[in-house]
Amino acid sequence: MRRSGSGAGAAQPTADMDMQRLPLELETHQAELELQNRELQAAWEKADERAHSLDLVVKELESFSYAVSHDLRAPLRHINGYLSILAHDFDSYLPEEARHLLERSRRATSDMSRLIDELLELAKVNRIKIKPSMVNLSGLAKKAIEQLSEGAPGRRVEVVIAEGLFVQGDPALLNQLMWNLLENAWKYTSTTVAAKIEVGRLIVDDKLVIFVKDNGVGFDSNYKDNLFDPFQRLHGREFEGNGIGLATVRRIIDRHQGRIWAESQKGEGAIFFFTLP
Repeated sequence: MRRSGSGAGAAQPTADMDMQRLPLELETHQAELELQNRELQAAWEKADERAHSLDLVVKELESFSYAVSHDLRAPLRHINGYLSILAHDFDSYLPEEARHLLERSRRATSDMSRLIDELLELAKVNRIKIKPSMVNLSGLAKKAIEQLSEGAPGRRVEVVIAEGLFVQGDPALLNQLMWNLLENAWKYTSTTVAAKIEVGRLIVDDKLVIFVKDNGVGFDSNYKDNLFDPFQRLHGREFEGNGIGLATVRRIIDRHQGRIWAESQKGEGAIFFFTLP
């Protein structure tokens, strides 16, 4: 009985000490939580500040690129006008080499004008407020092919466009998307004897995937990650362009929170896939 009494007496102080220590541990834990909360709050505020600063920088760059591109148009028109006058009014006075240089200068101004237009399109993509609605990509694809065919009446291209390619998105941006992808396919099949372009659909994991396929020159798949970067060209000067068209395509897909990718082998055509939410 004495041992039992002694054990009970020893347990009581231990329980009292535990009860005294518990509020201290709770207070310490509460202080740690408050400190972590303050650190987390500070981190969020810093992240918000950085995001806001980045957003301002992006908007300033877009405004700058738009203003510069827009202001370049007037002097470029003047240069092209002067070159046209030289070619028309002084052709008989110019030696062959001078006429050759004059023609190269006119082509250079045309290339620069096209680059300005494409840069303006790229800058405009970020400023457009998306107004989603049901869009018929089949109809947009047909319209783009008609326009491309009118610009090259001598070309014969087999075109297959699936019917009923309906998606949700901004009509203006998706029109630009289909034009750029089909213009790209049209361009890179220009040296193919039996050119073929196909627009269709796949269902992957219950998700609609639209594709634009061609049997043109293709590209080296080792460089496909650079395909959608501005000014990245995977071909030589035998094909016109400066890499802005596909950069615009990716920007449009990004704005719709979709995904785009491409597969190809050199000389075996290319296929572009994209998804929209």
